[in-house]
Amino acid sequence: MDRPCFPPPRRVLRGFTLVELLVVIAIIAALVALLLPAVQMARESARRTTCQNHLKQIGLALLSYEGTAKSLPTGCVGCKPQPPAPGEPFRQPLLRSWRLDVLPQLELPALHQQFLHDRPAYDAANRTAAATVVDLFLCPSTDAPELHAGVGLFSGAAFTDYGGVYGVEGPGNEAPLSAQQVLADPYLGVMLYEVPTRLRSITDGLSHTTAVAELLNRRTGETEWVNGHTLFAHEQSTPINGGSLLSNNIGSPHPGGAQALFCDGHVAFLPNELEPAALTALLTRAGGETP
Repeated sequence: MDRPCFPPPRRVLRGFTLVELLVVIAIIAALVALLLPAVQMARESARRTTCQNHLKQIGLALLSYEGTAKSLPTGCVGCKPQPPAPGEPFRQPLLRSWRLDVLPQLELPALHQQFLHDRPAYDAANRTAAATVVDLFLCPSTDAPELHAGVGLFSGAAFTDYGGVYGVEGPGNEAPLSAQQVLADPYLGVMLYEVPTRLRSITDGLSHTTAVAELLNRRTGETEWVNGHTLFAHEQSTPINGGSLLSNNIGSPHPGGAQALFCDGHVAFLPNELEPAALTALLTRAGGETP
């Protein structure tokens, strides 16, 4: 017997309804909202680690320099105005930063040799070398895109995000006008004008005294890495990441604080909540504070 032929059953193709599509989109958006902060935190953690490593390399360079010179480098050479001797012509200030001295220790001897050290750091003969971007002097968390100064005496020079610690400024901390430094001795740090600091003069202890720290105001005037004026004195009454009308302060884009390099070579994260008295103790070399 012949069997009757029936057409094969049709497949019914069913797609997403609009409601189901909206539900899927909402779920994906919720997952992205949950994951995005974690991704951003992981990226910031990596950037902060890189910043820490940069400061660590600078610390090793400073200690290597000290091993040969028997002192830390002079914070700024030719920064404090000096009247010319009778009969002598006025000389342009050198404004040379301590960073120039540690370039060989940072494995940048060729850059060190490009500089004419007897001429000002902003001199036209030093312009090409000053424009060199040194990654070790930059924090990867900085969101400002500028890498070079656009105006001023150091126009064209590359920026840095780290400053040498000059000390702590505030009412009553000033030195007499006749003194070599602008702060009194108990409030001085280790990166000074015109004179180097020997380790034996850091009587508060190398592990309790900072040498370099992150700058709150960065990628702006007077934060060029060749510029000796990148020394800064933190305002005594101001917390970390607090603004100052006097000069630059310690601060960073890292959440909760900023990083600092100590004279023994270790790097520590200083929180915003650090008490002013404790911060002053860390920024001065011979304040006599109890650690």
